[in-house]
Amino acid sequence: MTKWELFKTLGAEHPLPRLFTDADGGHHYGYLQSIEREDGSGHSFNVTINPDGDDRGLSPKTFHVRTSD
Repeated sequence: MTKWELFKTLGAEHPLPRLFTDADGGHHYGYLQSIEREDGSGHSFNVTINPDGDDRGLSPKTFHVRTSD
C-alpha cells in the first residue's frame, strides 16, 4: 500500500471496509478510522480501524503499517 492509497482510504466520502496488512504480515479487515505517523521516515504509520463499521460491536483495533513508497 502506498501513502496515497492509505490517505485516500481515510478521506473517502463513502468509506468501504478493506483488508490491511500490518508490518508483520498480519491481516486486518475493517473501516479505516485514523492514521498517525509513527516515526520520522514518512513510511511508518499507526493505523486504527473499526472492524465492524459501527459503534455497537467490536472495539477499534490499532496496528503498525509500513507504506511501499
